[in-house]
Amino acid sequence: MPDPSFSDAVTKLDTPFDVFKFDCKGMISNSEAFKLRQALLTMMFKKKSCDLYSFSQSSDFIRSTNLKKPKEVEKFLIFLQKIKQKIATYLGKTFNNMISASCSKYDHGDYLLCHDDRVDDRSVAFIYYLNYDWLPEWGGTLDVYSVDDMNCATEIVQNINPEFNSMIFFPVEKYTYHQVAENTSTFSRISINGWFHCNELSWEMYNQPVKYLSPIYTPHSVSPDRCKTVAEMCIEPMFEESMYREAIRETFIANGFIMCDGFFRPSMLDILSNEIFSNSMHWKIKGPLNKRQYKYIDINELPLTILFVVNMLKTDRMFQFFQECTGLKFLGVNIEVQRWHGGHYMVSGGNDGLDGFNVLSVYLFFSQCFGKMSDDKNDDLHYVFEEKETLIPKFACKPQHNTIFMVHRDSNMDSHVKYCKIVDGHAWTVIVANYMIKNDLDCKVVLKRFDD
Repeated sequence: MPDPSFSDAVTKLDTPFDVFKFDCKGMISNSEAFKLRQALLTMMFKKKSCDLYSFSQSSDFIRSTNLKKPKEVEKFLIFLQKIKQKIATYLGKTFNNMISASCSKYDHGDYLLCHDDRVDDRSVAFIYYLNYDWLPEWGGTLDVYSVDDMNCATEIVQNINPEFNSMIFFPVEKYTYHQVAENTSTFSRISINGWFHCNELSWEMYNQPVKYLSPIYTPHSVSPDRCKTVAEMCIEPMFEESMYREAIRETFIANGFIMCDGFFRPSMLDILSNEIFSNSMHWKIKGPLNKRQYKYIDINELPLTILFVVNMLKTDRMFQFFQECTGLKFLGVNIEVQRWHGGHYMVSGGNDGLDGFNVLSVYLFFSQCFGKMSDDKNDDLHYVFEEKETLIPKFACKPQHNTIFMVHRDSNMDSHVKYCKIVDGHAWTVIVANYMIKNDLDCKVVLKRFDD
């Protein structure tokens, strides 16, 4: 039978999936919680960072047998064993003997992006909070997401403040998407978190559908005279020189990528910047949020000058330009205009429209009006390219104003865009063109004429 004293201290929150809040004061006094927090801060933490998160974490309190634990932590683990049985009874769950538990420390700028906890035999997740008088405007909230019919995260529907001496717990399911919002304060957000495990998977295995790039445009034929006029008006003259293109190709073939400064002429750049950084463009959010979050704009709603550049990238002249710069041949191109700023990201596998294809990805960056990124910070290397399943970066780049970045993405390459920290204030706009390499398209891809 459920423990009435436990049930009375538990509140079921109004969320898309079952999330429960347990007021722990009946089992752990506030003074004991303060001592536990102080003891935790004396322990060793390891900084963890990847496409999905950035925070510091202690070793696992239970599975790390050689870990020297303060007496306050040992006492908390006794409490955790008791609370495990109460939660099992309350939820009607059967756990095995395994408990995962460690301390997570989120400092200024740290975060944990949208995820669902579906790993191995995790059954119920828990987070015990040790943050006194934490204000929601400092970030660090546990954000809960709604999902669509495909079990993809759609939007944040509740922000749960990390209340001192309380515990959040929830069963792990296929739709339990949540995140820890970026800590924008100067205080450390401290919690003990982990999972109670079971002998079988408590969540359902499933595959989310992969969307292919659409539309993909075939090259549009433009007269040589018009091409020359457009090039003289828009692009710096050195890019029209055969020797410069040969130098680009040598570097590209050797490295698989190249970034070139000063692509657009100053007069064209001024016109583009005036439109790109205006407030009149109608940006939309690109999801699903368990894979990516940035803004994009429909091609049909682009201002004329930006549309002019997008259409220029579809011409046979630009197909030829990129062939000469890379040695590759192309069949079609997909183009998107994107805006990135604080809170935006793309995790590994988030660019699934390119999954399995061999493409040349071209990025035209604009970032001058949003401040300068430093040359010596690794955090500024936002675009990371890696071999699939390895998470080992091959190379990376950062957005720089009026640069063109070209990278050969083969079918075994993945990429992610690192989370753009609110505290850093970085933002940029980019025109992304993915040129599909010949003899590498399957029949699912639909090619469209330029004027469709």
